[in-house]
Amino acid sequence: MVKKILKPIPIILLILFIWLFYLLPAISLAEERGIEIRESSMILNSILTFLILTSIPLSWLYIIDDMNLGKILDYLKLRNREMGKAMAYGIVGFAFIIFFLVIFAICIKLSGIEYKNPIAKELARTLSLPSIIFIAVIQSSGEEIFFRGFLMEKLSIGQNKHLGILLSSILFGFAHMSYGIVYQVILPILAGIVFGWIVYKSQNLTSSIVSHISFNLFSMLTAHYLSG
Repeated sequence: MVKKILKPIPIILLILFIWLFYLLPAISLAEERGIEIRESSMILNSILTFLILTSIPLSWLYIIDDMNLGKILDYLKLRNREMGKAMAYGIVGFAFIIFFLVIFAICIKLSGIEYKNPIAKELARTLSLPSIIFIAVIQSSGEEIFFRGFLMEKLSIGQNKHLGILLSSILFGFAHMSYGIVYQVILPILAGIVFGWIVYKSQNLTSSIVSHISFNLFSMLTAHYLSG
């Protein structure tokens, strides 16, 4: 009876997610806007993002799919077994993404295209080192729980894991539209495929969480020190 009353909650949260991550950025891109980023607002935004991204799968699996906590954690592949294997896959995934990033940078350089990312530049200038670490850890973890733990599994139609990896990666890429440049959609799609692949191979979400946190820390810290 209680779960029946609560059934609208995951649907409402999913609609909120679609609005915040897809519709609102698309509307914002059509508007002229200045870039002003505050450290406190970025921390708050990361916390809210984490709460939204984790509350959707938790509420959906508990209320709609009628799972208990143990089954939910297993479904999301939040497992404490074979952690060494998961960590190893996480490092391999991070190395793959850095390799893609280097290839991408070389291609951009050779093409003569000017690559600008004013939002990332402002983030690097504004955030302190503790804030960078906090945001990288909490936001990366939330994104992996939602996109690789929950969405990838739900989109694996007929147990087609490769389809789930591809579709969740595309949605992951378009969730980065707020940066306002096409590269910030393409690169997360490629990264999402790598994250999905290492989760599929390791059967442990720790692998993609480690890889994602490592990449975000590397990117943000590099930009932070270069901006200084």
